[in-house]
Amino acid sequence: MEVCSLENIGEDILEELILPERQGILGSRRLRSTLHGVLRETRVAFCDQCGRRLEEDKPTVICCICGKKLCASQTCALDYERRHYCEDDVQAQLPLTKHGHMILSGMIQGLVLGDIKDLAHLSSDEVQSALNQLLEQKYVEKRGVSLFSSYRIRDRGILAWKTYEPAYSRDGNVSHFESELTNYLQEKEAKACQQERRWGK
Repeated sequence: MEVCSLENIGEDILEELILPERQGILGSRRLRSTLHGVLRETRVAFCDQCGRRLEEDKPTVICCICGKKLCASQTCALDYERRHYCEDDVQAQLPLTKHGHMILSGMIQGLVLGDIKDLAHLSSDEVQSALNQLLEQKYVEKRGVSLFSSYRIRDRGILAWKTYEPAYSRDGNVSHFESELTNYLQEKEAKACQQERRWGK
């Protein structure tokens, strides 16, 4: 909270009180009388998701469900089917956990669950819980039975992955996993090239 004394006219004291704006409101001003004179109250808009101050020269996004005001960062305003949502409301439309996102990332690159588990440093229970949620939401499908079963990502799973990628990629655990995944794929490609050269000889 900030109080600024603007002017002193006789016994009338005009002050300005600067406060954070309430959720869902972009900004407001009002004058009110006090025992000491006139108080001008100015409320400044902040992102309802991350708390950063909204700048007038930068875009402000409104969640199409709840009306929260959001900064235009990809971690706060998520784009799903050409509409903007806060994270809470997009989760209601297209739920996806952080662990589920990592599993989808690995599947898109053609990895099996065992490799994803190791690269993401997840426990077996965490992988199974996330996998069950992916199956329930029809993001992936199971093919085959018993030991010969495999999992394939569906179109809805790719849509969910794309929707959350800008936000989840800034999470520390997800960022580390994606780095490990990139290194794994590069090493795999290098080994394949070495084998091709051997066979070429």
